Amino acid sequence: MLRGSKANASFCDKPGHRAKDCRKRNDQGNKKTFQANISEVRTFSKDVSDINLSAVVSEVNLVGDTKEWWVDTGATRHICSDKKMFSTYHSVEHGEQLFMGNSSTARVEGKGKVILKMTSGKELILNDVLHVLDIRKNLVSGSLLSKNGFKLVL
Repeated sequence: MLRGSKANASFCDKPGHRAKDCRKRNDQGNKKTFQANISEVRTFSKDVSDINLSAVVSEVNLVGDTKEWWVDTGATRHICSDKKMFSTYHSVEHGEQLFMGNSSTARVEGKGKVILKMTSGKELILNDVLHVLDIRKNLVSGSLLSKNGFKLVL
């Protein structure tokens, strides 16, 4: 090679450096390779009759007790289906709806105050409770209780 000439690296073909100084060539040698051995290849059937299906049903409610109340930490409002449980009540304009966790909607009939009598003898006053006929369980909003200073212990 003549002095002053600019030779190309044979590995990357870039002008001005030699193969032994070629960064691309040196990086190539430092790369780690990963390998996996496959011992079994399974194909999955798209035919429903070939599939074993397991399911977990977290809740089944066909008929609910209208006097029973459930604390729901996901509920943003207190909800009651029994108008007789309200101590104060006023109807709402037609068209007000409740959007539920299962993506369905239910018509709100009215709003008011419900007084829950605890087994300890104490009373819990729930204000601004929605009256919804299509609800299966009366719900006490866990988040509203927390906002009002109650501590939920599960």
